[in-house]
Amino acid sequence: MRSLLESQLSGFAWGELARRDPVKAELMRTLLGAGFSPQLARQLVDAMPKGVDHDKGLKWLKAALAHNLRVVESGADFITRGGVYALVGPTGVGKTTTVAKLAARAVLKFGAERVALITTDSYRIGAHEQLKIYGRILNVPVHAVKDETELQLTLADLTRSHLILIDTVGMSQRDRRITEQIEFLCGRGSKVRRHLLLPATAQNVTLDDIVRAYRGSGMDGVILSKIDESVSIAPAIDCLIRHGLDLHYVTNGQKVP
Repeated sequence: MRSLLESQLSGFAWGELARRDPVKAELMRTLLGAGFSPQLARQLVDAMPKGVDHDKGLKWLKAALAHNLRVVESGADFITRGGVYALVGPTGVGKTTTVAKLAARAVLKFGAERVALITTDSYRIGAHEQLKIYGRILNVPVHAVKDETELQLTLADLTRSHLILIDTVGMSQRDRRITEQIEFLCGRGSKVRRHLLLPATAQNVTLDDIVRAYRGSGMDGVILSKIDESVSIAPAIDCLIRHGLDLHYVTNGQKVP
């Protein structure tokens, strides 16, 4: 009954918008068709100037999306800044491959002696070996740690490194151990900053779940992965805008430069 009433009320609201401003109704239909959420689509359409035609309205929407998407500028990214960064996120989003890609960029810019890799993934079979293979290719040291004490001791030994990247075990957004992972990485006044990998292939509801689960202490920004596998990146852009997240990088494919 509730679902039926909500559907009818939604239909009435849509019909009213179509009668009052058919251009805005058509543009809202375009946003929804692209994969944007009703919430963001409605906010954008309501903020649109009155009296614009379809082409100008579409141009305005693109500009509004670009303005509200918080993208880190070139030169302000964390590879340039340096520090200790952990890549976190659900299983299968490409954390290990992304660590290798970022490390490769840092090696080209600062040299292999200024970069170090750490893995905390002791769950997956061969997870350490995969990162160690990348480390050998890049001539970068790879350290495996099992607990918070080992992590702090390893970081203390790597103080001369410009960039330290930590590959973490993937956890479902509904896994209660995420809180323990955050404490493990960011406890005891740790300088580790966390970057969340969001898959561009996920739907709006799933992306919201991931952000809510992983957001917390030490959250520095987002890396959008698998854009080459996504039919539309609108849900991911929508999520970033609504949650006010900083986008540092986008990644595609399995190739490590």
